[in-house]
Amino acid sequence: MDPMKKRIWELAWPAILANITGTLVNLVDMIMVGQLGSLAIASVGLGGQFSWFMMPLMFAVSTGTLALVARFVGARELDTAEKTLEQSIYLAFLMSLPVLLVGVFLGDDALRIMGAEEDVVRLGYSYIRTFFLFYPINFMSFTAFAALRGAGDTKTPMKLSVLTNVLNVFLNYALIFGHFGFPRLEVVGAALASGIAITISFLVGLFLFLGGRLVLGLHLTFRPDFHTIKRILRIGIPATIERVIFSFYNFIYISIVTRFGTIALAAHQVGLRVESLAYMPAFGFNVAASALVGQSLGERNPEKAERVVYETLKMVTAFMAVMAVVLIVFPRYLVMPFITRSDPNYPEIMRLAAIYLIIVGISEVPLGWLFVLSGALRGAGDTKSPMYVTAVSKLLFRLVPSYVLGFGLTLGPLSIPGMGVIAAWFAMTLETFTSAAMFWWLFKRGKWKYIKV
Repeated sequence: MDPMKKRIWELAWPAILANITGTLVNLVDMIMVGQLGSLAIASVGLGGQFSWFMMPLMFAVSTGTLALVARFVGARELDTAEKTLEQSIYLAFLMSLPVLLVGVFLGDDALRIMGAEEDVVRLGYSYIRTFFLFYPINFMSFTAFAALRGAGDTKTPMKLSVLTNVLNVFLNYALIFGHFGFPRLEVVGAALASGIAITISFLVGLFLFLGGRLVLGLHLTFRPDFHTIKRILRIGIPATIERVIFSFYNFIYISIVTRFGTIALAAHQVGLRVESLAYMPAFGFNVAASALVGQSLGERNPEKAERVVYETLKMVTAFMAVMAVVLIVFPRYLVMPFITRSDPNYPEIMRLAAIYLIIVGISEVPLGWLFVLSGALRGAGDTKSPMYVTAVSKLLFRLVPSYVLGFGLTLGPLSIPGMGVIAAWFAMTLETFTSAAMFWWLFKRGKWKYIKV
């Protein structure tokens, strides 16, 4: 195998496996909670969606950390990379606290704004209120993993994600259904299991960092270095704005989907969980592109950085083509584990969730390109371009078509009948194609090669 392809694969496969196992935390929640009925599926799914809406600050720190660490490692400035890791941990903790407070005190109001019915609000808020207590630990863990990936270590995050998933499966079984002497907590048990699993994994990772057993060491001086923090935020703030826009648009989008009814929402959440596994290869190649582009620019070799992206695009295309075939050909088999046959809405949820997978399957290859190209730009320190792409593409090609085609529109003699939730899914696929095209144009312009961090 070509040395560059080999290096890309060495970074990508642990990231792929890490994110598959991380996604399985949510999937296991959904499968087990699914045994409680469609109301529980919709509640946990919407609660999890709200959790993702609160993640922009997490990306502010992690994006800046990965880009800086990659540059410093490429330039062989390991001490500076370790200082960046330390300061990012402090920053992650402080920035997670307001997120915790929003979830604990305003989570129910957020679900009502999203259009959830009162039964969904009650269960969904119990999930949010519990899971958000663990947000600072989740935030710090996410940031530390970003630093390791920037330094070229994707295996340690993989191993810790596997640990998290194994613990989560056991704790889900114990706390959702009340086995092994534990109380039956149902939806709250799912949130508590995920939080405890994340905490244990973080503590193991912290032990490895402090013990000097990883590619980066962690030295806790508890002294802020404002110059380093400023550099992290200079890269990270545009990423934060992008994620705020992303979260705000997704908030509106899921609100549109919610208004099509609980059955449509349950089908959407089931389809989303299955698809989240399908795009894990893309995420792995995103990590590889980010790290290697940053390291290549740290070596002052932009030509190498460009070759990394081209090779990564070839590899992600092959993987995502396979994922597309699986989603399109076997949709009903993929959604079966998430829906209990005793649910009276089983046939309709099954039908709609299968349609969801067929529609999004069409866009899996451009989704892979979107991941790789956006990751390459962020690894180079260009976080403004993804912000602009997100702001334009999601509004014009997802939200507007979702609403207009979903609910219908009447303008004088012109009348467009509403297509329901299926229109929202077609709009999501359209937005994936347009975003990928925009990122390709930005990459070909080449300005990312000359960004200073």
